[in-house]
Amino acid sequence: MQIMNITRKSPLKLSTQPILVPGDKSLSHRFVIFASMIEGVSECTGFLEAEDPLHTMKCFSELGIQFEKIADSSYRVISPGIRNWKSPTKDLDFGNGGTGIRLSAGILAGAPGIKATLTGDASLQKRPMGRITDPLSKMGAKINSINNDGKAPLQLEGVQLKDFYYESSIASAQVKSCLVFAAMASGISLEYKEPELSRDHTENMIRFLGGKIEYKNPLHFILKPPYQFTGKNFSIPGDISSASFFIVLGLLAGEGSILHIQNIGLNPSRIGILEVLKMMGGKIRILNQREECGEITGDLEIEGSDLHHISIEEKWIPSIIDEIPILTIAGLFAKGGFSIENAKELRAKESDRIHAMVVNLQKLGVKVDEREDGYSFGEITELQTDVPIETFMDHRIAMSFSILNAVIPLNLKIDDVSWVETSFPGFFQKLESLVGKQ
Repeated sequence: MQIMNITRKSPLKLSTQPILVPGDKSLSHRFVIFASMIEGVSECTGFLEAEDPLHTMKCFSELGIQFEKIADSSYRVISPGIRNWKSPTKDLDFGNGGTGIRLSAGILAGAPGIKATLTGDASLQKRPMGRITDPLSKMGAKINSINNDGKAPLQLEGVQLKDFYYESSIASAQVKSCLVFAAMASGISLEYKEPELSRDHTENMIRFLGGKIEYKNPLHFILKPPYQFTGKNFSIPGDISSASFFIVLGLLAGEGSILHIQNIGLNPSRIGILEVLKMMGGKIRILNQREECGEITGDLEIEGSDLHHISIEEKWIPSIIDEIPILTIAGLFAKGGFSIENAKELRAKESDRIHAMVVNLQKLGVKVDEREDGYSFGEITELQTDVPIETFMDHRIAMSFSILNAVIPLNLKIDDVSWVETSFPGFFQKLESLVGKQ
C-alpha cells in the first residue's frame, strides 16, 4: 500500500457529450403496481430495466397481469383489475428490492382473497419488515414474518381492511406508500402523518391518475375513496439517485470541467442532494425544467467546484438518505471535512451503510468517528492506495467507491460489483465513456 496526496489531484478530462441515466427506480416500481391495479391497458416509457423493478414486474405477472415489452425501457401492461387478481402458485421473489416487497405487501394485504408468500435474496431477508407489518396488522391485515423475526419471508392473506389513522415515527416513503396501497386495495380511507417530508411519488401518481388527496399540512394528509383510475401513458424521468454519482464526479473533476445530465426527475422530496451539494459549494444548474408524469423534470449542468464542510440539517436527511454514501465521497475532498448525523435509517438499507462506509473509509486511512446515527471525519489530505473495498452486497457502496477510484487513481480492489445491476445497469460502461477505462 502507498499513500496518495489527494489535494494535488490532476483535473479529469470528462467527455463533453451529455449523458442520460436510467429511469427512476421508485417510479418504475410504482408504475408496475398502479398499472396492475387498474383494469385495462397502461403504457410506460423510461422504465428502469434493472433487477429490482424487473423482479417486481415478474411478481405481479404471477397475479395474472400481462407485461409486454414494446421497446427498450417501454412496456405495455394489460390488467384484469385488482378485483380479478389470482393468488400466485409460488412464492413471490422480489430479489434485492426493498421497495418492491414493502409496497407490494401493502396492496396484497388489502386485496381480499389473495394468499401469497413474499420473499427475496439473502440481503433482503436481513432487512426489517416490522415497520410495515405492524401498522398493516393494526389496519386488520393478516400478515406475519414466517420466521417470527420481523423480516422476510412474509406470509399474508388479503382481507378487507378498515379505515385507519397512522402517525409514523419515521419519515419513510416505503412505509407511507405501503399503507396507501393497502387503503386503495380495500377501498378505505387513510389518514397519515409523518415527522419529516418523505418522497411523495405515490401521491403524485395518484393525482396524475385523477385521484384526490386532502392535505392538512405538508406532513399530514387524508386519502379517501373512490379510487377509480383508468389506464394511462406514463413517462418516467431519469433517477436522481443514479445521477448523483455522476453529479459528484462532475463536481470533483476539477476547474473548467462541465458535465451535462439530461432528463432527470427533480421531485422536491428528492433534490436534497442538489441542495446539500450546492451549500457545500457545488456549481449545479437546472435547465429546461418541465413536468412529466406528475413529476418535475429537468436537465442538469455540473461544473467542477471546490467543496467545503457544512452542517447538514436534519430536515434534509429523508431526501438524501440514499445519496449519503456518494455524498461522503464528495466530503473526502471538502475543505474542513465531512459529517452526517440524524441518519440512523442508513443502518436499515441494503446494508448497514453507516458501518459499511466507516469500515471502508478506515481502510483508506481516514480517521472516522462513528455514531449510532452517522459519522464524521476531518479534512483529508491523503488516502491509502491498493486497499480492498467491501461492498456488503450493496450497490450504492460499490458505485460510490468506483467514483472515488475514477476521481483519483487509488487502484481500489472492490470485492463485488454485481449488485450494481439491481439499480443501474450499464453504470460502468457510462463511467468509462466519461473518464476512460479505470
